[in-house]
Amino acid sequence: MTKINKSNSRFEHVFAVVRIDFPVDQNMPENSIAIVKVFGSEDLANAEILRLNKVNKNKGCKYVSYITRFIT
Repeated sequence: MTKINKSNSRFEHVFAVVRIDFPVDQNMPENSIAIVKVFGSEDLANAEILRLNKVNKNKGCKYVSYITRFIT
């Protein structure tokens, strides 16, 4: 487990699948990025990233995962 993936004593870790659209809008880059799904498992998030990148390979976008914390 890398340092960033180290368990947090207060919050559960979740894995956000993020879509980045290319080319990135220089005037409003936030319009080029979207959180599409959130998983409780890093393995499930990575599997979904592989699937989405394969399905959408010719659509000018890329899917990546970022770790974050779930706060209720």
